[in-house]
Amino acid sequence: MATLIFNILLSFFFTSDSSKDLDIDNYLKNNLSEFNRIEYKVIAPKKVDLSSCLIDNSRELKVTGNYAYLPVKVKNGNSTINSSVITLQLQLFKKVMVANRAITRQENLNENYFNIVEKDVSGLRFDPIDSSERLINYRAKFNISENAVLQESMVEKIPDIRIGDRVEALYLNNSVRISFAVTARTEGVAGEQIVVKNDDKKIFKAKIINNTTVKIIE
Repeated sequence: MATLIFNILLSFFFTSDSSKDLDIDNYLKNNLSEFNRIEYKVIAPKKVDLSSCLIDNSRELKVTGNYAYLPVKVKNGNSTINSSVITLQLQLFKKVMVANRAITRQENLNENYFNIVEKDVSGLRFDPIDSSERLINYRAKFNISENAVLQESMVEKIPDIRIGDRVEALYLNNSVRISFAVTARTEGVAGEQIVVKNDDKKIFKAKIINNTTVKIIE
């Protein structure tokens, strides 16, 4: 009688809302919906009986690079239930921007320099860029080779002020307001700090207000 009751409870446990049948394809599709296509293979445990496993929805799927750690509940032959993890090796396909020519450092980016291609992005170190709108007012942070997948780490905003630009500097101190011309020694965008030099060769740190004006901060 006790065995019967235990088996009933065991069956109830396995069909509760916390778990579902081991449909890895749909599980990955639902949890990694930002990808167009997902391919995988089970790499650990080496000898796993998938028919004895149920996905454990009480725990989260963890993804690191091209590996996913699938939380499962495993029913052993002696009717005990253990929490475990199945390790999957992933290929995550997404439509991304791929350079159709070499792009040099600090070159302004243009959508014509890229093709939209479905690629496996699981091995990328940084998030890929998948929209031409992301290129507006951006340039290459360093040299980008032909056929490279464009990633966030490869781009930077086009500076509002460049090295050598002549701009107006504002110095504000209580009621005192002074403006004078300076030359940019470094470059940046609005809100960033740069180094400027006045005509007497004195060096200042300044905050960029816009592409024509900076505010002296020290």
